[in-house]
Amino acid sequence: MEIKVNRQLEHGIERTLVPEDEVRAVVKRLGREITDYYAEQKDLDLIVIGLLRGSFVFMADLIRQIELPLVVDFMTVSSYGDGTVSTGDVKVVMDLDESI
Repeated sequence: MEIKVNRQLEHGIERTLVPEDEVRAVVKRLGREITDYYAEQKDLDLIVIGLLRGSFVFMADLIRQIELPLVVDFMTVSSYGDGTVSTGDVKVVMDLDESI
C-alpha cells in the first residue's frame, strides 16, 4: 500500500492561493508578451534581472517562454539587516555583473 504525502502540508502550507496551472498560464502569457515587445526593439538587448533568492524558479520558467536571445543576471538586496522586519533602507548586497 502506497501512502501519498501532501508535500504542501509537509512544509506547513495550509492552502494554495493560486493553482499551479494558473501560474503556468500567466508565465506563458508574460513570455509571449516579452517576446513580442522585444522582437520589435531591434536596437535593444534583452537582459532579464532577478532578485535572489526568491525569483530563481520563476525566472527559470519565464525565460524558457521567451523566444529571443537574452542575458540573465542576478542581484541580491536586503532591507532586513539582521532582523525579520524591513528597515525600509534597501542595501545592495550583490550587484549585477552585466552593465545596464
